[in-house]
Formats: sequence, C-alpha cells, structure tokens
Amino acid sequence: MVRPAPVRPPAPAPLRLRTELHRTLTRVRHEIDMDLRATALSPEAIHDLHRDLRRLAIGLSVWRRLVPSGRAAAVTELTQHLRRLARLVGRVRDRDVTAGLLLPTPATRSRPKVDRNWDEFLGRLREDTQAGRELLRAFLTSERQNGLLDRLAEALELEPRPGAARSLHFVLAEERRRRQGRVRKAHRKARRNPSSARLHRLRIRIRQWRHLTALEGTQAASPEPPPPPSWRRMQTRLGRLHDLDVAIATIPEELRDGPGSRGIVETRRRLRRSVRRSLKELGARPERARPRPRSREGS
Repeated sequence: MVRPAPVRPPAPAPLRLRTELHRTLTRVRHEIDMDLRATALSPEAIHDLHRDLRRLAIGLSVWRRLVPSGRAAAVTELTQHLRRLARLVGRVRDRDVTAGLLLPTPATRSRPKVDRNWDEFLGRLREDTQAGRELLRAFLTSERQNGLLDRLAEALELEPRPGAARSLHFVLAEERRRRQGRVRKAHRKARRNPSSARLHRLRIRIRQWRHLTALEGTQAASPEPPPPPSWRRMQTRLGRLHDLDVAIATIPEELRDGPGSRGIVETRRRLRRSVRRSLKELGARPERARPRPRSREGS
C-alpha cells in the first residue's frame, strides 16, 4: 500500500518574505554579472537592473522591521546603500532614454543635417552616454568586489525576531497605508501646481505603492487588490513625460527652439496638457488598507 506523501505546512510568513527577497537579489546578482561580462551595457539591461534594485529596496524596508532590533540598523544602512545605487543606475538610464529620443536612428540618419550646433550637441550626448555607462560599469565592479551583494544575502539570513510572523501582516498594512497616503499627498500637490518636479514625485509614489502591493501579494492568502488601472496608466504617462522633461533639459537652451528639438518640445507640450486633465479626473483616494488592529509586536 502506497502511503500518501505528507502534506507540508506552509512556511511561516517571514520566511516566505525572505524567499521572495532572495529571488529578487538573485536577479540583481545575475543582472550585474551579465552587465559586467557584456561588451557594452544595453539600455534594456540598465532598465531591468534599475527596476529590481528598487523592488529589493522596498522589500528590505519591510524586512528591517522583522529582524531583531539590534540588527535593524545594519539592514537600514544596506537599504539606503541600495537606494543610492538605484539612483545612480536611474541617472544612467535617463541618459540612455534621452539618447534614444534625440540621437538619429538608421531610419533618420540619411536625412539632411539640421544644424551644425545641433550635430555637435548630439556628438557630445553620444560621448556622455557612453561615458556614463562605463562609469556605471566601474561602480558596479567596485560594489561587487566590496561584497555588497554578499552583505545583502547575509541580511536576509537573519533570524526574524519572536512574534515576527504575527507582525508581518500589520507591517505590510501599515506600509500600504503610508504609501497610499504619500500618493494622495503627491496627487494633491500635482493638481495644484503640476510642475515637472511634482509630477515626477507623484510617479515615484505610485511606483512605490505598486512595488509594495506586489510584494504583499506574494505573502498573503487574500492579498489586497493592486492599484487601480487608472493609477497604473497615470504612472506610465508620467514616466513618458519625465523622459521628455529630462531630454529637453539636456538640450542647450539656445537649441531648444531649433528644428532638431521642435518635435520633442511639441510632444511634451501635448502630453503635459493631457496629464493635467487626467489629474483632475483621477480619483484622489487610493483604496484604503483595512483597519489595523493593535499590533502585538513585542510578544
């Protein structure tokens, strides 16, 4: 008689969280290793690394609250280090996007030259983009050799403190409320004054909310719904607008009214007008988290 295989109980919630963060760290490690082996960093590789670094930083901000208090400061320091690295990768990614928007493609390379000053600017942009990628490669090599990824792996192997399994639900709900509150605040400010800085901040807040919700969805049996499609669409549109803002800010002021930049300036103008309309139509209240029962984190 064949006995049925024993049913294994699900892993405790903090261990599931640790497993998910290990998966993200493994992707980051693989992406860095591939980038360092590649002849040249591709825009796609830089984009993927930027995304996973942000996701890992969000997860570590939750993990920090589950480890013993004496080790939380070390996890916080690693999280801040990771965010600085993500910002550096993001700046290189922005320059890549700018190059993609402004540099001629094979389809447009045969067109007549627009202006000598414009062509000189594009030459500098091409050189700066390549230099930025090489500096990023050197920085990633330094971080790899200095053991950043190994320290992150060690932080994820810390034993959760007593009561962490009960606390995780409350920590995630609290983080969700905090992220949603930041979205509401950024939305109000952007509606009052839709400056480039405020629109970019709103985009970041929506993105952080989505990362947190995605992480929560891997931990809960009945996860909270993800951000509504209207907010996800707004993040996408704000991302395109940010790319155009960065590209135009890169163009020397004396060339912004020239034929080379006229098309991209007009595209940004139309998109900004559309985004301002959408901000007024968008619901200002992200879905609320469920009421938070009193936490027994000290138990």
